[in-house]
Amino acid sequence: MTKIQKLAGARLQKWQIFASLFFFNLAACSITAIAGGATPGAERYLLHPTARSLPVAVFGDDGRRELPEKYSGLEGKIGMIYEPISQTLCTAFCVAPDVVATAAHCLFQAKAAKIPAISSLSFRLDYGKVSTSTGLAGSRKGVEKNFVAVGTTKFNQEPPLSAPLDWALARLERPICRFGVLDVVPKTVPELAQATTEKRIFQVAYHWDYQHWKLAYSGACTISRSFSLQWRAIQQHFSDSEDLVLHDCDTGGASSGSPILMDTALGPVAVAINVGTYTRTRLFLRQGRVVKRLNPDVIANTGVNARAFKHIIAELGTAQILESPDELSQLQLELKARALYSGKVDGILGRNTRSAIRQFEVSNGLTATGLPTQKVLDQISQNRERPAVDYSTVRGKAPN
Repeated sequence: MTKIQKLAGARLQKWQIFASLFFFNLAACSITAIAGGATPGAERYLLHPTARSLPVAVFGDDGRRELPEKYSGLEGKIGMIYEPISQTLCTAFCVAPDVVATAAHCLFQAKAAKIPAISSLSFRLDYGKVSTSTGLAGSRKGVEKNFVAVGTTKFNQEPPLSAPLDWALARLERPICRFGVLDVVPKTVPELAQATTEKRIFQVAYHWDYQHWKLAYSGACTISRSFSLQWRAIQQHFSDSEDLVLHDCDTGGASSGSPILMDTALGPVAVAINVGTYTRTRLFLRQGRVVKRLNPDVIANTGVNARAFKHIIAELGTAQILESPDELSQLQLELKARALYSGKVDGILGRNTRSAIRQFEVSNGLTATGLPTQKVLDQISQNRERPAVDYSTVRGKAPN
């Protein structure tokens, strides 16, 4: 384990996580003035946005370019999501006719103290001269969160970092993915590293600094366990590190949620979701206080392995989702009776309710989705436990 702090000339290591969105405040990455007596010898590892003021996600020369003709069909499978309240703009891609995949922080992380109002979120596809868009299922009733499966809605700024959990699947109000969907194919990192040597790994995404919101092709890029920092050190910084994919595909702001792709004989398949950029910032300290931050050194871009969410796609696409607050309250009561849930019985799907549903699903051999489905409610009701106290009351005459 890495020590959090060492005295006198040793290194301080602290990790924070941010989201790679188009609009984001990067004040935390700005450089402060040097004060006399500052001592070098501290480092901070960050996963932060590739935003306009800090284009850290391009490795070496910028290799982004227009989609090659052989990949032109991807244009109808990869779109963008936009939420006007927080001005969130991210990439998302079709994984079923009415289901898209993206980064969880695009839906649930606050930007400038504003939580995205995903009831007003739209997903847009542009294919040739055809443009189509739709909102999330359930948004007309205010229960759009019920139709979203996520790895997490809590984005840690201290270790362990939650990047490997930063995935989301959302059911759309209308099945507008009519130009096709991307096959999602889980692969091990050694398999992806082998595909790297064969130049079969690439990324396609939207970028704020690219040609007027046209999809950009990254060119062949690398997936590896280790970059300038070795895997043994990296994995200590992240929760669920086995689902972490490190890559050097050139990315820019709004590329969060874009697919990392692998060429196959049947065409490109999605092997991961891009979520952020992992950097090291050297700090100067004076009397224990940070007085200067050098420009960050890029370690790698980060993604979530497809194996983290592949198994949930079919469930979300076909499940009967609970929309009534009364039904969700009933589910919360059943979960509470089993000591799986301790929050309010309010008929609202929050972080704790999702976690309780997952625990019940796992313990009963169901796919762990965290979704409030009729299947879960039916099973938990059928398996209702009897009260722990057995009141044995008998009829008869009272004793003398």
